[in-house]
Amino acid sequence: MVAMFVLASCAAIPEASDPEAIKRVDEANTPAEVPAPPEDVDPLALVRNFADAAGSPANDYEAARLHLTRQTREQWQPPRELLIVDEVDTIPQPPPPGAPRSVQMVSLQVDKVGRLKADKSFVPESGSYEVPVRVEMQPNGQWRIANPPPELLVSRSAFEDNYRPVPVYFLDHTRDGVVPDQRYVVAQPGPAQPSRVIELLNGGPSEGFRGAMDTALPPDAVTKTNVSEAEDGALVVNFSDLGRPAPEVRRLIAAQVVLSLQGVSNARVRLLEDGTPLLPDTPELRPADVAQFESDNGDAGASSGLAVVDERLRVLDDNAAPVPGPAGSGEYDVVRAGQSADGSRLAAAVRRPGGVGLRVGEYGGTLQELPIGGVQLTEPTWRGSSQVWTVVDSRRIAYAVQGRDGNWSTGEVDSAELAGDRPITDLRISRDGTRLAAVVDGTIVVAGIVGDAGDLRLYRPTPLTGGPSDVTITGVEWIGDDSLVAMTSSSGVPVLETSVDGFQWSSYSSANLQQPLTAITVGPGRKVVVADNSGLWQATGDQDLWRLLQVPIGGGSIPFFPG
Repeated sequence: MVAMFVLASCAAIPEASDPEAIKRVDEANTPAEVPAPPEDVDPLALVRNFADAAGSPANDYEAARLHLTRQTREQWQPPRELLIVDEVDTIPQPPPPGAPRSVQMVSLQVDKVGRLKADKSFVPESGSYEVPVRVEMQPNGQWRIANPPPELLVSRSAFEDNYRPVPVYFLDHTRDGVVPDQRYVVAQPGPAQPSRVIELLNGGPSEGFRGAMDTALPPDAVTKTNVSEAEDGALVVNFSDLGRPAPEVRRLIAAQVVLSLQGVSNARVRLLEDGTPLLPDTPELRPADVAQFESDNGDAGASSGLAVVDERLRVLDDNAAPVPGPAGSGEYDVVRAGQSADGSRLAAAVRRPGGVGLRVGEYGGTLQELPIGGVQLTEPTWRGSSQVWTVVDSRRIAYAVQGRDGNWSTGEVDSAELAGDRPITDLRISRDGTRLAAVVDGTIVVAGIVGDAGDLRLYRPTPLTGGPSDVTITGVEWIGDDSLVAMTSSSGVPVLETSVDGFQWSSYSSANLQQPLTAITVGPGRKVVVADNSGLWQATGDQDLWRLLQVPIGGGSIPFFPG
């Protein structure tokens, strides 16, 4: 089982005086004591060690440079991106014809995990990578690398030792709430982490979600100093060039800053604009002070959920009563359904001659038939309470949007970049509305959502390729802003959880579950519920055993929670 990724708070920041103008954090020039390679290390081990040493950017990658010949060390310019790799292996190769015995060739062979981009976001990659490395004996009798790989290769273990995941918060698609964008910062020295986070915040959303997310900070905004800890323990963030933002914009800036910093510090935040409080009424802030701006993908509210049972909708509780209206009475033959995040709307894939069609309307009321249909539809997924999406016949992504006049219009999203000609068997929009996760030919693909009614597009679809290679994903759901949970066709690994960028994966217990699993959903408190032919099962984490959900709804039903 792969260890589950968690966010941990950094060590306490040493006391310091009130901040003054100082040099910006530069992780590549952070002073640190760097050990040299072991004495008399052989060429194969030297090249393997290089992939570990390259994980530390301290002192301009001095740990990696010490593995190079003196001439190469002075000329080497490390790439801005890291290629994170696994299964690092080195194989001796014949030296060039006529080369002296002081020259050895080594083939460095690795499996690609993914790439840390210049904006400190992770993008998965897969496949093997092989590169020849020339190693030369130095006058002191030590082997050193003469031609390092063109990519900055870093072993996964070294990356995890030197970097930590941090959610940096930006505006959602409505521009009145904030959502996390997963990034990675250098772990040491700990006191520099808050400044690194604010620099990422100033840089805007990561490359993969630009357009899907936004920022309340103006383009010219800067911090006048590094983030520092004052004598009273508060973290001081002093912005300049904010351009006299309106009160509501100031509050959004505060939410972005405070929620981003909570990933690296428990201290309260003193947020300033040119030395004066950004929010005069609240000069110091904690996450609870801005919590109202944060969406929570893991929160399905107080809803007990619903389930499709024998083509009728029932409430997922002790009574399992039919929902009010034709969706529960049997007037509609409901195949799949979805409820808006606020619980006010229903969308249902309903049988009709020749296949199924989409109906939508108020919970408990008559559902309007829309011109969206085919042989099959995926479970409807909501973006807010006035926009619903589904996949038609595993190929076309269709949506319906309710205008201010109450009428529904329909359209389609170009799915070519997402799936090509491969089948799309599940589609779930994050509750913050900025992203979607799709199951494309057995693999999870995540993409940003750009635009609004009439001009909706998918931005930078990214396959999450880091999971077990021998399983096929059959369904996916958002378990939080930063993670997804998926069901598979595997008996050994029936349920998986992954970080939203695909870097960390973990498997749930297989005990008590029987294949095939027919549905997966996430309820309040991040409770994962799956359905198999024997019933509904729930677990609250990857270390939890599956327990039968005590409701009078049996196997073959399709449970779902709002979203």
